[in-house]
Amino acid sequence: MSEQVETLATRGDVVLSGRGICKSYGSRGGKRAERHQVLFDVDVDVYAGECLAVIGGSGSGKSTLTRILLGLEPADSGTITYRGAVVQRHNAAARVLQHDSGLVYQNPFSSIDPRWTVGDTVAEPLLIRAGKRSTVLGTVYETLARVGLDPVEFIDRYPMQLSGGQAQRVAIARAIVTEPTVILADEPMSAIDVPSRLQILRTFDLIRKVRPETALIMVSHDLGVVQHIADRVLVLHDGRLVETGSTTDVLEHPRDEYTKRLIDAASLS
Repeated sequence: MSEQVETLATRGDVVLSGRGICKSYGSRGGKRAERHQVLFDVDVDVYAGECLAVIGGSGSGKSTLTRILLGLEPADSGTITYRGAVVQRHNAAARVLQHDSGLVYQNPFSSIDPRWTVGDTVAEPLLIRAGKRSTVLGTVYETLARVGLDPVEFIDRYPMQLSGGQAQRVAIARAIVTEPTVILADEPMSAIDVPSRLQILRTFDLIRKVRPETALIMVSHDLGVVQHIADRVLVLHDGRLVETGSTTDVLEHPRDEYTKRLIDAASLS
């Protein structure tokens, strides 16, 4: 581990970690050949206040790993811990992790109910906890403003009245309205245009400034985005962890041949 990574690691406690994570898909009752293993003994730590980027080619296991980390699907083997407690299906640690996490998906329009206004969408996580819209409206206004959307202008709009970038910022607002400890953003800029990507980057920058203790896990194939926002990088190749370190070390001085190919391909695109 480089001196820079040690500095990043010590600035916050480990809030979320995985050890020996393995995952396969396919019928368990069928032949072994019918099972396809997508993760092989992956270890990962996520520190408070950092942005960890998970990169790799299509099918490398990025989304699967991060979904397992957030308890959205089970691993075949391995251990997930949140704040030192082992996360198992439906146990107390899993419920706390669910309560403390926020999710941002690739396509905002597929994660937003077209029948709901922006205000209803952002208020939903609060209403599940608080119960009354009148008690959460102020928080909804503040959160929309935090992601760069004028609440007076946008709170009564429907998804069909939003651009892709605006819809993604609504999705981010919904993810952060409960002030989560961990945010997972899975390719949040791949389905929107370049000017909107810059707005989304600024939104994430602001979120990290307002809540510097929040951990952000960013799944991305865009190394420009990674270079801008990530503190550390984890590189997956065919379900195996091939390299991890500070963003500067990994992108400027890659050690693994696969990482070098990823960077070369990004430079040529």
